[in-house]
Amino acid sequence: MKMKNRALLLFLALLMPFAAHAQWRVGVTGGADYNLYSMDKQYMTDFRIDGMWGATAGISGQYDIADWLAVRADLNWTQKNYRKHRVVLSQIDYRYRNDYLQLPVMASFSAGGTRLRGFCNLGVYAGYWLAGRLGGSDFNNFGDYVMDINESIVFNPESDQRLDFGPVGGLGLEYRLGPHWAAQAELRCYYSTVSTSRQYMRVRDYRYNTTMAAQLGVFYIF
Repeated sequence: MKMKNRALLLFLALLMPFAAHAQWRVGVTGGADYNLYSMDKQYMTDFRIDGMWGATAGISGQYDIADWLAVRADLNWTQKNYRKHRVVLSQIDYRYRNDYLQLPVMASFSAGGTRLRGFCNLGVYAGYWLAGRLGGSDFNNFGDYVMDINESIVFNPESDQRLDFGPVGGLGLEYRLGPHWAAQAELRCYYSTVSTSRQYMRVRDYRYNTTMAAQLGVFYIF
Protein backbone atom coordinates (compact mmCIF):
# COMPACT_ATOMS: atom_id res chain seq x y z
CA MET A 1 0.00 0.00 0.00
CA LYS A 2 2.84 2.41 0.86
CA MET A 3 4.49 1.68 -2.49
CA LYS A 4 1.26 2.61 -4.30
CA ASN A 5 0.96 5.87 -2.37
CA ARG A 6 4.57 6.75 -3.16
CA ALA A 7 4.05 6.00 -6.84
CA LEU A 8 0.92 8.19 -6.87
CA LEU A 9 2.75 11.07 -5.16
CA LEU A 10 5.64 10.76 -7.64
CA PHE A 11 3.21 10.80 -10.56
CA LEU A 12 1.46 13.92 -9.23
CA ALA A 13 4.81 15.60 -8.65
CA LEU A 14 5.78 14.96 -12.26
CA LEU A 15 2.50 16.49 -13.44
CA MET A 16 2.83 19.68 -11.37
CA PRO A 17 5.14 21.53 -13.84
CA PHE A 18 2.65 20.85 -16.62
CA ALA A 19 -0.37 21.87 -14.53
CA ALA A 20 1.31 25.16 -13.63
CA HIS A 21 1.41 26.19 -17.30
CA ALA A 22 -1.86 24.57 -18.45
CA GLN A 23 -4.31 27.06 -19.93
CA TRP A 24 -6.83 27.37 -22.73
CA ARG A 25 -6.88 29.80 -25.61
CA VAL A 26 -9.28 30.45 -28.50
CA GLY A 27 -8.78 32.53 -31.61
CA VAL A 28 -9.55 33.34 -35.22
CA THR A 29 -7.27 32.96 -38.23
CA GLY A 30 -7.29 34.19 -41.81
CA GLY A 31 -5.04 34.58 -44.80
CA ALA A 32 -4.19 33.45 -48.32
CA ASP A 33 -3.22 30.06 -49.72
CA TYR A 34 -1.62 28.70 -52.89
CA ASN A 35 -2.70 25.27 -54.11
CA LEU A 36 -0.75 22.88 -56.34
CA TYR A 37 -2.76 20.21 -58.14
CA SER A 38 -1.01 17.09 -59.42
CA MET A 39 -2.54 14.65 -61.88
CA ASP A 40 -1.51 12.24 -64.62
CA LYS A 41 -2.44 14.02 -67.87
CA GLN A 42 -2.43 10.69 -69.74
CA TYR A 43 -2.72 11.57 -73.45
CA MET A 44 -3.42 15.29 -72.86
CA THR A 45 0.19 16.34 -73.42
CA ASP A 46 -0.81 19.83 -74.55
CA PHE A 47 -2.48 20.64 -71.22
CA ARG A 48 -0.72 22.46 -68.38
CA ILE A 49 -1.74 22.36 -64.72
CA ASP A 50 -0.92 25.53 -62.76
CA GLY A 51 -1.45 26.43 -59.13
CA MET A 52 -3.79 29.22 -58.07
CA TRP A 53 -4.23 31.53 -55.09
CA GLY A 54 -7.17 31.25 -52.74
CA ALA A 55 -8.28 32.24 -49.25
CA THR A 56 -8.49 30.57 -45.87
CA ALA A 57 -10.22 31.50 -42.58
CA GLY A 58 -11.21 29.70 -39.42
CA ILE A 59 -11.41 29.37 -35.66
CA SER A 60 -8.82 27.78 -33.39
CA GLY A 61 -8.64 26.24 -29.94
CA GLN A 62 -5.46 25.39 -28.07
CA TYR A 63 -4.62 23.79 -24.74
CA ASP A 64 -1.17 24.69 -23.40
CA ILE A 65 0.15 21.66 -21.51
CA ALA A 66 3.54 23.18 -20.73
CA ASP A 67 5.54 26.27 -21.59
CA TRP A 68 6.84 24.52 -24.74
CA LEU A 69 4.03 22.07 -25.60
CA ALA A 70 0.38 22.46 -26.56
CA VAL A 71 -2.41 20.63 -28.38
CA ARG A 72 -4.17 22.66 -31.06
CA ALA A 73 -7.24 22.07 -33.23
CA ASP A 74 -8.56 24.36 -35.97
CA LEU A 75 -11.76 24.39 -37.97
CA ASN A 76 -11.19 26.27 -41.21
CA TRP A 77 -12.55 26.96 -44.65
CA THR A 78 -9.79 26.66 -47.23
CA GLN A 79 -9.85 27.11 -50.99
CA LYS A 80 -7.91 24.63 -53.15
CA ASN A 81 -7.90 26.24 -56.58
CA TYR A 82 -6.03 25.37 -59.75
CA ARG A 83 -5.89 26.16 -63.45
CA LYS A 84 -5.89 23.75 -66.41
CA HIS A 85 -5.19 25.22 -69.87
CA ARG A 86 -3.86 24.32 -73.29
CA VAL A 87 -0.66 25.69 -74.78
CA VAL A 88 -1.50 25.39 -78.50
CA LEU A 89 -5.16 26.37 -78.17
CA SER A 90 -5.02 29.21 -75.66
CA GLN A 91 -8.80 29.78 -75.78
CA ILE A 92 -9.25 26.65 -73.63
CA ASP A 93 -8.56 27.89 -70.10
CA TYR A 94 -10.30 26.22 -67.15
CA ARG A 95 -10.09 27.72 -63.65
CA TYR A 96 -11.31 25.54 -60.78
CA ARG A 97 -12.25 27.09 -57.44
CA ASN A 98 -12.85 24.53 -54.68
CA ASP A 99 -14.04 25.10 -51.12
CA TYR A 100 -13.00 22.70 -48.38
CA LEU A 101 -13.91 22.42 -44.70
CA GLN A 102 -10.88 21.19 -42.74
CA LEU A 103 -10.12 20.05 -39.19
CA PRO A 104 -6.37 19.95 -38.46
CA VAL A 105 -5.32 18.52 -35.07
CA MET A 106 -1.71 19.27 -34.15
CA ALA A 107 0.94 19.22 -31.46
CA SER A 108 2.39 22.72 -31.07
CA PHE A 109 6.02 23.10 -29.96
CA SER A 110 7.29 26.56 -29.01
CA ALA A 111 10.45 28.25 -27.76
CA GLY A 112 11.56 31.80 -27.03
CA GLY A 113 10.99 34.63 -24.59
CA THR A 114 7.95 35.83 -22.72
CA ARG A 115 6.88 38.22 -25.50
CA LEU A 116 8.16 36.78 -28.78
CA ARG A 117 8.17 33.04 -29.40
CA GLY A 118 8.62 30.75 -32.37
CA PHE A 119 6.44 27.68 -32.80
CA CYS A 120 6.09 24.55 -34.92
CA ASN A 121 2.76 22.79 -35.50
CA LEU A 122 2.74 19.12 -36.58
CA GLY A 123 -0.24 16.81 -36.99
CA VAL A 124 -2.89 15.49 -39.33
CA TYR A 125 -6.02 16.95 -40.89
CA ALA A 126 -9.35 15.68 -42.19
CA GLY A 127 -11.34 17.62 -44.77
CA TYR A 128 -14.49 17.64 -46.86
CA TRP A 129 -14.95 19.09 -50.35
CA LEU A 130 -17.89 21.44 -49.86
CA ALA A 131 -18.34 23.00 -53.29
CA GLY A 132 -16.61 23.71 -56.57
CA ARG A 133 -16.94 26.21 -59.40
CA LEU A 134 -15.56 26.16 -62.94
CA GLY A 135 -14.69 29.42 -64.69
CA GLY A 136 -12.59 30.52 -67.63
CA SER A 137 -13.16 29.95 -71.32
CA ASP A 138 -13.68 27.15 -73.84
CA PHE A 139 -13.63 26.81 -77.61
CA ASN A 140 -16.68 25.60 -79.53
CA ASN A 141 -15.43 23.54 -82.48
CA PHE A 142 -18.81 23.40 -84.19
CA GLY A 143 -19.53 27.13 -84.05
CA ASP A 144 -15.87 28.21 -84.20
CA TYR A 145 -16.16 30.68 -81.33
CA VAL A 146 -14.91 31.17 -77.76
CA MET A 147 -17.40 30.97 -74.91
CA ASP A 148 -17.05 32.03 -71.30
CA ILE A 149 -17.57 29.48 -68.51
CA ASN A 150 -19.03 30.22 -65.09
CA GLU A 151 -20.84 27.28 -63.54
CA SER A 152 -21.06 25.26 -60.35
CA ILE A 153 -19.49 21.83 -60.30
CA VAL A 154 -22.04 19.03 -59.91
CA PHE A 155 -20.45 16.23 -57.90
CA ASN A 156 -20.59 12.69 -59.22
CA PRO A 157 -20.50 10.14 -56.35
CA GLU A 158 -19.00 7.56 -58.69
CA SER A 159 -16.00 9.63 -59.80
CA ASP A 160 -15.53 12.42 -57.19
CA GLN A 161 -13.92 11.79 -53.81
CA ARG A 162 -15.05 14.53 -51.44
CA LEU A 163 -13.27 13.30 -48.29
CA ASP A 164 -9.72 14.46 -47.69
CA PHE A 165 -6.96 13.49 -45.27
CA GLY A 166 -3.23 14.00 -44.79
CA PRO A 167 -0.39 15.41 -42.69
CA VAL A 168 -0.14 19.11 -41.87
CA GLY A 169 2.77 21.19 -40.61
CA GLY A 170 3.45 24.83 -39.91
CA LEU A 171 6.09 27.29 -38.71
CA GLY A 172 5.35 30.65 -37.17
CA LEU A 173 5.93 33.45 -34.69
CA GLU A 174 3.79 34.57 -31.77
CA TYR A 175 3.84 37.94 -30.02
CA ARG A 176 2.15 38.35 -26.64
CA LEU A 177 0.22 41.62 -26.66
CA GLY A 178 -0.67 41.34 -22.98
CA PRO A 179 -1.67 38.84 -20.27
CA HIS A 180 -4.67 37.58 -22.27
CA TRP A 181 -3.96 38.41 -25.92
CA ALA A 182 -1.52 37.05 -28.50
CA ALA A 183 -1.00 37.53 -32.26
CA GLN A 184 0.44 34.91 -34.59
CA ALA A 185 1.83 34.68 -38.12
CA GLU A 186 2.19 31.21 -39.61
CA LEU A 187 3.18 29.42 -42.81
CA ARG A 188 1.39 26.09 -43.11
CA CYS A 189 1.30 23.17 -45.56
CA TYR A 190 -1.51 20.64 -46.08
CA TYR A 191 -0.37 17.53 -47.99
CA SER A 192 -3.32 15.49 -49.21
CA THR A 193 -2.92 11.70 -49.34
CA VAL A 194 -6.40 11.08 -50.76
CA SER A 195 -7.08 11.41 -54.49
CA THR A 196 -9.89 13.79 -55.45
CA SER A 197 -11.00 11.21 -58.05
CA ARG A 198 -12.28 7.72 -57.35
CA GLN A 199 -10.64 4.84 -59.20
CA TYR A 200 -13.69 3.38 -60.92
CA MET A 201 -12.18 2.80 -64.37
CA ARG A 202 -9.47 0.46 -65.65
CA VAL A 203 -7.05 3.37 -66.19
CA ARG A 204 -5.99 4.76 -62.83
CA ASP A 205 -6.51 8.51 -62.43
CA TYR A 206 -4.99 9.84 -59.20
CA ARG A 207 -5.24 13.56 -58.41
CA TYR A 208 -3.89 15.31 -55.31
CA ASN A 209 -3.85 18.74 -53.68
CA THR A 210 -0.91 20.30 -51.86
CA THR A 211 -1.92 23.56 -50.21
CA MET A 212 0.40 26.16 -48.67
CA ALA A 213 -1.20 28.83 -46.48
CA ALA A 214 0.09 32.11 -45.04
CA GLN A 215 -2.19 33.18 -42.21
CA LEU A 216 -2.49 35.58 -39.30
CA GLY A 217 -4.26 34.83 -36.04
CA VAL A 218 -5.45 36.58 -32.88
CA PHE A 219 -5.93 34.57 -29.67
CA TYR A 220 -7.57 35.20 -26.30
CA ILE A 221 -5.74 33.38 -23.50
CA PHE A 222 -7.78 32.45 -20.43
